[in-house]
Amino acid sequence: MSKINKTYIIKFRILTGILLFINGLYPSQAQDFKTGLFSDKGTASAQSADFPRDTVLINKYNQLAKKYLYHDAMRSFSYAQKALALCQKHNWGKGKLYTYNLLSTYYLIDGSFDILRELSNEGLDLSSKLSMPLYSAYAERFLAESYTEYKDWQKAEQHYQNALKTFTRYKDDSARALCLENIANFYREQGDLKRAVEYYDLSYKLHDQRKSDQGKASVLQSKGYMYVRNGVYDRAEKLMLTALKLYEGLDHRYGILNVLNDLGNIYYYTEEYDKSIEASKTALELAHLYHCSQQINWALICLAKAYKQKGDLVATVKYLEQVNFNRRLMHNERIERQFTMSQLIFENKRMDSKIQQDIIKEQRRIQLFLIGFICLVIAFALFLWFTNKRLRRKNRDIKEALIQGQTIERKRVAAELHDHLGGTLASLNWYLFGINKKLLSEEERKFYESVHQMVGKAYRELRTLSHNLMPEELTEHGLVITVQRLLENLNENNTIVFTFETSGLDRRLSPRVEFEVYSIVLELTNNIIKHSAARKALISLIDNETSISLTISDDGQGIKMNSGQGIGLGNVRSRVQSLAGKLNMETESGTTIRIEIPKTSVY
Repeated sequence: MSKINKTYIIKFRILTGILLFINGLYPSQAQDFKTGLFSDKGTASAQSADFPRDTVLINKYNQLAKKYLYHDAMRSFSYAQKALALCQKHNWGKGKLYTYNLLSTYYLIDGSFDILRELSNEGLDLSSKLSMPLYSAYAERFLAESYTEYKDWQKAEQHYQNALKTFTRYKDDSARALCLENIANFYREQGDLKRAVEYYDLSYKLHDQRKSDQGKASVLQSKGYMYVRNGVYDRAEKLMLTALKLYEGLDHRYGILNVLNDLGNIYYYTEEYDKSIEASKTALELAHLYHCSQQINWALICLAKAYKQKGDLVATVKYLEQVNFNRRLMHNERIERQFTMSQLIFENKRMDSKIQQDIIKEQRRIQLFLIGFICLVIAFALFLWFTNKRLRRKNRDIKEALIQGQTIERKRVAAELHDHLGGTLASLNWYLFGINKKLLSEEERKFYESVHQMVGKAYRELRTLSHNLMPEELTEHGLVITVQRLLENLNENNTIVFTFETSGLDRRLSPRVEFEVYSIVLELTNNIIKHSAARKALISLIDNETSISLTISDDGQGIKMNSGQGIGLGNVRSRVQSLAGKLNMETESGTTIRIEIPKTSVY
């Protein structure tokens, strides 16, 4: 039985090992804003063979887009589009976010706030999925810009403050200074000049600490525009000229033409029309180089207004016609850009949807495989369980057959002893009875009595032995009655007084258990009679909640473990182990042996 159980356990351990074969691996994503974008390839859905090469191209396109962002808007936009297309090809989330950031700056400069808002929402959603808080803050800043344009002050302020907190937490001073300037513009548009100046000063101070001339020029221009709107043209001009000088030192084309357009308007409002025309013409020339229809339109409008004030109707009509043409051109360009951007975003979402569907299909395939595998494991486990059950039943049958065989063999041996050897001893005893003791001398008569007693004793012991080998009471009446009668016989023939106590054994035990327990009692009572020199002995058989308790004790001299009795005790231990029981022996004052047999083994 123990071998079968071990085999069963080994098979199950093998199955457990097979289950560990199935393993899910989930790539981790790291965010490193200092070392750059292109060290992380973990966000790509599937790294095809050309992915490494395309990441190099994406990097190059984005570098070129950033390089031309303030020098040639058309080229910058073209490179960014190429980068975005490759990012979508590989579904590279981090690459998309960096490109979205560049495109958002482009659309902010271009004044395309509808596209800016859509692109920012896309970037905010993607950065949240990838757990990239700085890019979420960039997206929120651009969203705030678009809400400011549409005068949705509450949403704009909320996004600005969220972005500012993130920039402060991650110590991105460049983005924080830019966000402070945007917040100042936000208060400027609401007419809160005091708070606007406060935030302009904070932004300028931070740019100055970073030694960023571009940042300082941007703040000065924005602050100057605030004074233009409030009619403080002298302060506005001073700030604009300082910003212009900084931009020229940087060769910042967009900054220069933007400031020149503002100066053209300032000179128009101060009725310095020649200066206005000069500034606007330079701005117009740079705007054409920069390819910005909005800036071109602003320069043309200022020129038309200035020439009108000077009375030059020909020049006025000329520039007004260009304004109308440029407006139609701007309209067409904006529609084209919106279509292009919408198409890119649509393709992006379509690809994301396809990827999600592929993931779902793969998960379903894995689930089906796991379900099939688990079913196979369960089927195999059931097979093992039924096999083990069948083997246990077979073992039980074998044991029962073994017990039955032992019983038959014991009966046969008992019968052989009783019928043959017992008959011989009985005949010998009758022959002895037939001898005339009167014819014997005194010495012969003593010898005769001695032999007669020995034969009688041998005959009685033989009968006891044949009876104890397989008492009929054990089969007919059970363990309790058989032990009781055994002890009654022992009390008749020995000087030791045996006492029997029993409790709770209302139903019979299994034949095997009864036979083994009876054999244990027989073995230990024989040890008491032969070796203990005791006067009293107690046999207790009690049915507990979880076990059958057998206790045998005497008041004799105790058992020495290294004596010849060890063979008998070894037999007792073997019988107890065969019943999955426990044996405990105490030999201090007499001998007490306690045996506990679990109930799982007795019925």
